[in-house]
Amino acid sequence: MMKRMIISLAMGVSLFAFAQAQEATPDAPKKDWTIKGVTGLNVSQTSLTNWAAGGENTVAGNVYLNVDANYLKNKWSWDNGLRTDFGLTYTASNKWNKSVDKLELFTKIGYDLGQHWYASGLFTFLTQYAKGYEKATDQQNGIMHISNLFAPAYFTLGAGADYKPNEKFSLYLSPATGKLTVVADDYLSSIGAFGVEPGKKSMFEMGALVVATANLHLMENVTLMTKASFFSAYTHDFGNIDVNWEAMLAMKVNRFLTATVSTNLIYDDDVKINGGPKIQFKEVVGVGFAYNF
Repeated sequence: MMKRMIISLAMGVSLFAFAQAQEATPDAPKKDWTIKGVTGLNVSQTSLTNWAAGGENTVAGNVYLNVDANYLKNKWSWDNGLRTDFGLTYTASNKWNKSVDKLELFTKIGYDLGQHWYASGLFTFLTQYAKGYEKATDQQNGIMHISNLFAPAYFTLGAGADYKPNEKFSLYLSPATGKLTVVADDYLSSIGAFGVEPGKKSMFEMGALVVATANLHLMENVTLMTKASFFSAYTHDFGNIDVNWEAMLAMKVNRFLTATVSTNLIYDDDVKINGGPKIQFKEVVGVGFAYNF
């Protein structure tokens, strides 16, 4: 029941984004290549002195970079992107621990079939930079990590059709997508983390993939960027849908100061948490310096 609600909610947001994109005015003529992006630093700090309610001093921050390089000429389109984010939190008792960790690359090439439809191929890569622990104190207490660089790493390669009414919205449909899950860490491989068989370092699945993306200007200085992907494997448990839904609301205060609210909701049958698959949710609220280019 909960998984159906997640899927319905993510699809509802995607349809809303599609409706908003349809209302956009026609795009102005552009160069063959369009390169744009945003990078920034969010920081927060708490200092307590003789504070009767208790607590401890904390420092937190994250740095992020989002870059898109898109090509459009005649009947060909080629979209490329980099999404990376890394953050740390410091407390007097737990020292430094990571709070945000992501490295994602993707490329999608398409040939115009008419009526905003493209025959497309898509490749994506997703992993993280550093070891992750279930609790902030686990590293100090010698408890083993639960994730690492290339543990997991996800590679997907698929062919299908892409509906792009304008640059603000895309709906990619692929009935033939291969997904490779890599767990390169010896310890995590030995316990069969992220769906691989114990002792193995990879798992391949063939399935269907749907990806909806949107980049919308909701009002002056307020932008919503969202992506929802749905994958179901033919090779096992077909009908179980893995969901990865990301959204970021950016509110520009001035040229360099931006407030952001980022969320990421994940459901993956192959990722066991406390004995079984669970809904994973992350929220990051930040105010900091941002530079658009």
